[in-house]
Amino acid sequence: MFKKKIILGQFGKIYGIKGYIKLFSYTEKKVNIFFYKNLFVLNNEKNIYFIKLNKYICRKNYYIVQINYLSDNKDVINFVNHKIYIFKYNLIKYKNKNEYFWNDIIGCKVFNIKKIYYGIIINIIEIKIHDVIVIKSNYLNINRKKNILIPFIKNKIIKNIDLINNFIEVDWYL
Repeated sequence: MFKKKIILGQFGKIYGIKGYIKLFSYTEKKVNIFFYKNLFVLNNEKNIYFIKLNKYICRKNYYIVQINYLSDNKDVINFVNHKIYIFKYNLIKYKNKNEYFWNDIIGCKVFNIKKIYYGIIINIIEIKIHDVIVIKSNYLNINRKKNILIPFIKNKIIKNIDLINNFIEVDWYL
């Protein structure tokens, strides 16, 4: 079984005839994907294939890249639509306890300040004003089948993030 892995991006279609491929970065600053070492893709969800991203061209919503100096589309076709991973232990460690990766809070339980349990964070949506946490609802007083969306505004709505005990406290009422 693999160690904890994190998705940093995904390849799209082949671009041109010289072995380039589209890359969609999921990092906060899109260009940061090029600064990570030990990136890999999974072949058939079993075999790890380490990659190095060479020459890249920036487009509006994606990059055009060369992988491992491959210059033939026959070699690059194997990467089409594959996710790009990194092992969690290869990520930089923050020095400040108030810093974390979004991936660290996905899976945290969410309680309001009166200790009412809302559910588990399943995603984070970036919007222009602020980020929004998406919670798979487990709120028993209301028959909810939809997810709960709460703005991620620290100190105002997000009161406490406890990654050791895996919970977040919010000042938010349903």
